[in-house]
Amino acid sequence: MHRGTAAALMLLGFTITAHAQPATLTLACKGTTTFTADDPDAKKLEPISMGIIVDFSARTVQDFGFPGVLDYPVKITGANKVTVAFLGSLETRYSNYRTQGSINRVTGDVEAISMVYDSKTGNILAQTAYTLQCRPTQRMF
Repeated sequence: MHRGTAAALMLLGFTITAHAQPATLTLACKGTTTFTADDPDAKKLEPISMGIIVDFSARTVQDFGFPGVLDYPVKITGANKVTVAFLGSLETRYSNYRTQGSINRVTGDVEAISMVYDSKTGNILAQTAYTLQCRPTQRMF
């Protein structure tokens, strides 16, 4: 192999390694949630601060469920340089739960919606829409 070619390949290897995607991305987010129940007059806008963990190895997005109560897997369904899309659901005897959304990797904008459906009728019983602005952060412990 020519010396110049070897040096170029080595430099390329360092460049790819330096820009490798982290296995886990922890986000600190602020924004609003809009909760809507069966009653249209029940629409309620609330401020929120929350953390989101994006695990690229496991292909999951964590913390849109109800930890310890109702925590179901939300899977990454697609990702490119700009967007990470996610979707998860849980079916129970009486209700079905669904969370879907996307993260803009450039702006930090997160749009997501979590819904609860009646298992028998398919009617939406309640939903929470998230509009968040997130930034990468380190886990505290």
